[in-house]
Amino acid sequence: MLGKIILLLIVVLGILMAVPSTRAKMMDKAAPVMNGVKAKLVPKRLEVMADQLAVRVNRGEGFPSSWESWLERDYTGVPEDPWGNLYYLVQGRGSFTIGSKGPDGVQNSADDIKLTRQLGR
Repeated sequence: MLGKIILLLIVVLGILMAVPSTRAKMMDKAAPVMNGVKAKLVPKRLEVMADQLAVRVNRGEGFPSSWESWLERDYTGVPEDPWGNLYYLVQGRGSFTIGSKGPDGVQNSADDIKLTRQLGR
């Protein structure tokens, strides 16, 4: 019986998702939850990225001349954040910051997720 109820729910959900206006409403309702889930993926990715970048800089290679090329070619993870934007790099004196633009896709806004790393560590 439970299996039939689950199957019915899946069929109904599939039908609702097939109707563009209903799909848009459902996606609007789910967006805050989905953004929260996606945001939980970013800090670990930033840690791994910062570790790889720090090794490169501490070996004397410096920062990549092309951040996008480094992300796509040399970084071992996914070059885009969960919202489809490339991660960004801001170089400072003795430090660097890498980050995700967050759900709004705008750098330096309130929803950015950032990690600052001191060099030489």
